[in-house]
Amino acid sequence: MKALQHFGLALTMALSTLFISCSSDDGGSGGGFSGPASGTFIKAKAGGSNFLAEGTFASGGFASGNLVLTGTTTTGKSIGIQLYALDGTLDVGTYDVGALSNNSAYSGNLTFIDVNTSTFAVVTYNSVFCDSSTGTIEITHVDANKIEGTFSFNGKEVREGEDCSGATKNVTNGSFRLEL
Repeated sequence: MKALQHFGLALTMALSTLFISCSSDDGGSGGGFSGPASGTFIKAKAGGSNFLAEGTFASGGFASGNLVLTGTTTTGKSIGIQLYALDGTLDVGTYDVGALSNNSAYSGNLTFIDVNTSTFAVVTYNSVFCDSSTGTIEITHVDANKIEGTFSFNGKEVREGEDCSGATKNVTNGSFRLEL
């Protein structure tokens, strides 16, 4: 009887662990502005897969209204965010950084780079490369200590000779922070 009680307790603990680990919150899936509580980071869903770069894997700079931020993973993935306010002032707001953006106040782009770590083949997708490329950066917070925001883009594969026949990569639910 005692062995049956121990088995029942072990089974209950195992099933509890299974249910907790299979909850609907995966803790790392992009989505609105979310990410680590502090520090510089870039987080997104790239082609349906989670992307998170933080700590020494995320770095950038900000000067005179120009924001540059890059995040890299150990699996060969990288996301780059560039936004240049031509008047030198980066404000809270939404910025179109797609191929058809025609704004004289700012310019920018979003990039996803995928390096095959076995063959070292590189595929780059960019938000301004071909007419079908789109991208948006939303700055949600700017002060002397940090810049935060969200982003998404449908990047076109960058090919030699400006060939727009390559693949596309959909990057969604992006968020970022650059601590200054």
